[in-house]
Amino acid sequence: MNFKIKNLSTELISIFVSLSLTLLMFFSFYIFKKEEIESNTNLEKFDALNKITEISNSIETDINSTMLYTDFFSIIISQNPNIDENILETYSSLTLKNNKSIKGIQFAPNAIVKIVYPKEGNEAAINHDLLKDPKRKIHTQKAIDSNFSVLQGPVIAKQGGYLLFSRKAIFYRENNIDKFWGLAVVGMDFDKIIEKYKKSLLDEKYLMSIKINSDEKEDLLFYYSEIFKKDSIQKTIKLPEATWDLAIYPKDGWKNENSVFKDINGFLFIIIIIVFILLYLLIKNIFLKLNLAKRDLLTDTLNKNTLRKIINKRINQKKDNFVFFILDINDFKQINDNLGHFIGDCVLVEIANRLEYLLRSRDLLSRFGGDEYIICLNGLENRAHIENIIKKIEKEISKPIVFEDYSLEINISIGYSKFPSDAQDYNELYKIADKKMYEFKKSNRYKKSKYENLNKKSKEFKWKNFL
Repeated sequence: MNFKIKNLSTELISIFVSLSLTLLMFFSFYIFKKEEIESNTNLEKFDALNKITEISNSIETDINSTMLYTDFFSIIISQNPNIDENILETYSSLTLKNNKSIKGIQFAPNAIVKIVYPKEGNEAAINHDLLKDPKRKIHTQKAIDSNFSVLQGPVIAKQGGYLLFSRKAIFYRENNIDKFWGLAVVGMDFDKIIEKYKKSLLDEKYLMSIKINSDEKEDLLFYYSEIFKKDSIQKTIKLPEATWDLAIYPKDGWKNENSVFKDINGFLFIIIIIVFILLYLLIKNIFLKLNLAKRDLLTDTLNKNTLRKIINKRINQKKDNFVFFILDINDFKQINDNLGHFIGDCVLVEIANRLEYLLRSRDLLSRFGGDEYIICLNGLENRAHIENIIKKIEKEISKPIVFEDYSLEINISIGYSKFPSDAQDYNELYKIADKKMYEFKKSNRYKKSKYENLNKKSKEFKWKNFL
């Protein structure tokens, strides 16, 4: 028999050690692989960030540099508000020739388009009032108010495709007064700008997308818009009065998203939960035992030793004034003798519950022994306040306690002492409060506790659903 037990013990120890070492080895391997994958993912994200930063900076530079043409025309016209249309045509032709992204140029005196380059195919734009067009009014007014170039778009062009409009308000000075001349408008071919970066955006390794943030309607998305819902890297393209977001995401996902350890992580998570539950139960059990050592087993109030330690700590700290109350149940021995100790215990529990109901969370309550309770209260400033508390306690305790056939009226005697005015020592506080309690018993305030049988015919006394 001993041999079998020894073998069983050895087997169990072997299993435990083997399992422990296996888990330790697996965990070490897992941590190593996880760090390796995270390191590779960080490198991958760093490369992606460099790529998207390069593209976003290039797009931002291209659009901002193209918008400078509106500043150029603004300067020319502000210096010569009566500039000849042929001169504007010459400058416009050179601009269209040098910048293939620009699709058209408009000049709008008093915000009404009068001059358009190229003219062919754009005749419908002549006499177009930009401040009356609901689709252009907001951006036009922004340009006038800010005196900066304002970008609108992309908007769908009548001939197809998307256009961007850069508008700059033009002011000239006359008699030392700034006067509004109108606006210079440069229309950019958004599709051409995107086409320039199409090869970079349609990368073999990454998915990329551009989101145009719009205040007027839903945001516009180009290329792989769904990547904005993933853990993509994003970069903001900052433009005058507009922001675009550029996002990048690997076609196969980040390395740490497609790891074989994804399932293993779930397994480890289950183990962690189990360990947590076990630790929780263990720690909870320890704390329960520690707590029970501080409580009175019957009433669950503080026991004598715990109360003494807490009050001594408060005395040593000398931070707060407090009042030390001693309460004693009047004629409690008669209840025990006539109704039994079980009923007496029920009364003790009920009294403790009523006192708990009256007290604040920071107040102290202890069944000090037998039918004696101690209460420690902070924040009582004067005698009137203390007497008011005593009356509240007496009133609450004296409410009838009814148990089926019997009704009990419990009355108490109370004595108190104050820290630090009465005493600065625990024993002295107790002595003073105890003395006052006995003086209370001898005074005309003393009331006996009593009980009566509600059903005199019933001799059997049952206590149910109390404890």
